[in-house]
Amino acid sequence: MSKIENIKLDNGLNIYLYNDMRRHSTFFQFTTKCGGTYKDFIFDGKEYHLQDGVAHILEHYIVECNKVGHFLDMLGEKQMSTNASTSPTSTGYYFETVENVLYGIKTMLEGINSVIFDKDKLEKLKNPIYQEIRGKKDNRFYHLNRLRMENLFNNIKYRDVGGLVEDVQNTTIEDIKTLYEAFYHPANQVIFIAGNFNKDEIINEIKKFYDNHKFKKHEVKLIDYNEPIEIKKKEDILYFPTPLEYESITFKIDISKYSPVERLDLDFYLNCFYMLFFGITSPLYKELVDKEIIPEGINCGDIKVGNFLLVSIGAYTRDVKVFRESVLNKIKSLDDFDEEKFELKKKLCITGLVLRDENIFNMILPFINNVIEFDYPYVDKVEDIERTNINTFKEAIKKIDFSNYIVTIIKEKK
Repeated sequence: MSKIENIKLDNGLNIYLYNDMRRHSTFFQFTTKCGGTYKDFIFDGKEYHLQDGVAHILEHYIVECNKVGHFLDMLGEKQMSTNASTSPTSTGYYFETVENVLYGIKTMLEGINSVIFDKDKLEKLKNPIYQEIRGKKDNRFYHLNRLRMENLFNNIKYRDVGGLVEDVQNTTIEDIKTLYEAFYHPANQVIFIAGNFNKDEIINEIKKFYDNHKFKKHEVKLIDYNEPIEIKKKEDILYFPTPLEYESITFKIDISKYSPVERLDLDFYLNCFYMLFFGITSPLYKELVDKEIIPEGINCGDIKVGNFLLVSIGAYTRDVKVFRESVLNKIKSLDDFDEEKFELKKKLCITGLVLRDENIFNMILPFINNVIEFDYPYVDKVEDIERTNINTFKEAIKKIDFSNYIVTIIKEKK
């Protein structure tokens, strides 16, 4: 695999280039470090507290309301695969193409950096966003996640990227303009380019664009609410139509003292942890299925909010009490460190690392995630997996404090 090169412009913009002339296509992504959690901040000395969903609304607004036009549609007309998305920590705009690379870069940069703020345009744009939110109303896990976030945090007010219909209704043109001016500037942005491209042409095009655009300097700081590790509410019930009761146990883990490298390593170790302790080959899974406590798999996953990692373990269950006790006892004992299964997981990961070079998305997306989520511009290598062993795995998992958690149950209202 070729080396990823980093170029930083004088304005603070970071550009990462992975040049591989074996490819037929080029992938380009423009990312701003501004996502769903970027709602409470100090901008030029004034505090702002926005509602959920503003970063997502801004993403839609930027794509459609600028001096260029709807630039995703424009790129699509050139047979480019293109889209935009907002996560809790960032917003990205990308395209992949075989031809017209410079056109795509120029069009996207012009569109993102020439937004026209107009109240009437915002109100018109809200309609499809309303439909997007209403489409989640029948999803029990959407409501579960919101309730869980409500009970996990005492001071942090973030619930989800999209927000509620009321959040969108209350969002003003001033809100999205403030968010845009605060975070859409070169020093807070990253460009990723991968595949078959002429490096000099692309760098010259990007430099030319930024040389012709002036950005105002602002003082911006995200507000730290000194969120405690304690849970706001230990247990809650979501009454919602469900074929069987569902129970989720979510652990609130402080990772503020983890370095970027340690956070990245933890990401790998947690995936091993999920498989060995709760996967379909785990003793716990077999026991719960044999006793007909659960009818199918145990769902495991995690998300990061600020300096906290939220690890969730849940399943449809015929007995929430037994399921809960089984999961908590398993985590308390931590006795399923099966070396043979761990080595198998390592082999699967190594195979994935080797094969991902065949696909440009599979190669570059983990690197983008490392930069944005872990502040670590590093390409995962086979050696990184090979250096791990059952002892480093045990050490990493046993270091985690699983003592703070919330239990959330979905059940029918009688």
